Amino acid sequence: METGDEINLPAGTDETYSLVIEERPIPDGAPGLKELQSLGLVAPNPVRPGRYVALDAQLAIGHLMAAEQTTLRRTAQRMAKIAALDRFAAQHDKARFWGGPGSELLPTSELVNARIAEAVSRATTEVLTAQPGYRKKAIIESVMQRDVGLLRRGVAMQILYHESTRTNPNVRDYTREMLTYGAEIRVLHSPFSQIIIIDSREAFIRNMASGDEADMAGWHVRDLAAVTYMRESYLNDWRRAEAWEGEVGPLPDGWLTERQQQILRLLAEGFEQVQIGKRLGVSDRTIFNNIAAMRERVGAKTTNQLAVWYGRQQAGEA
Repeated sequence: METGDEINLPAGTDETYSLVIEERPIPDGAPGLKELQSLGLVAPNPVRPGRYVALDAQLAIGHLMAAEQTTLRRTAQRMAKIAALDRFAAQHDKARFWGGPGSELLPTSELVNARIAEAVSRATTEVLTAQPGYRKKAIIESVMQRDVGLLRRGVAMQILYHESTRTNPNVRDYTREMLTYGAEIRVLHSPFSQIIIIDSREAFIRNMASGDEADMAGWHVRDLAAVTYMRESYLNDWRRAEAWEGEVGPLPDGWLTERQQQILRLLAEGFEQVQIGKRLGVSDRTIFNNIAAMRERVGAKTTNQLAVWYGRQQAGEA
């Protein structure tokens, strides 16, 4: 029997072995006869054809155990050699093509802005920016010198604004200034998400994990696959946008119906949607549909943002 073979004795083997012990004739093909010979437990009788003799069972067992132990030693040696191959796995992990170190949560706007400034200072090829919301004068002034410096260093800059930005005089002035240094600026009618992508290797996005619109945290993303996907999404929005040179454009004139202007005025005064419907004598659905249309038009995510936007436009806030 070969080492490692299963020992399966057919039914009737014990009876066949008893015939051998009793020195009785055993027909060819008796149950278990071949297996008993293979195990070294019986052998043909050299002087009496058709008869068999029993061999030393303890000796046979000893031989079988020794063979299995030899096999076990060889198996253990092979397993040790296989385990030694772990050194190659360690080297492979060092060379594995990871997308990057992943994402890091920056819990405050101060940390977000500081990290963006640091990353932008390292930019060598391009900075892609999407700014869907209202930008305050202080913010624009804080990045003006930095952005001019980037363009002077030969870094390409693309800035995507929402169409409603045309009404912001500070953004219009910033746009005209940036265009003189070679920036590309476009406006898009449909909503999009805020993002900054630098050299196709890192990106900054607003924290959307909490679901809180007021959350000022952000994510610094450096995974190559994720940044590549974000960049392609940005460029899809960019292709659908139209070039803007800082002109006011058609948004302020005639884009609001008289009913929508009434709704905006009442929102800015603090009225709720249900109160506005009763005051204007129209259904809640009419108010809801008009507000939804205006939110999409100006890129506001909430009704409160729409009211704030309208108030700023009316006040000519800088």
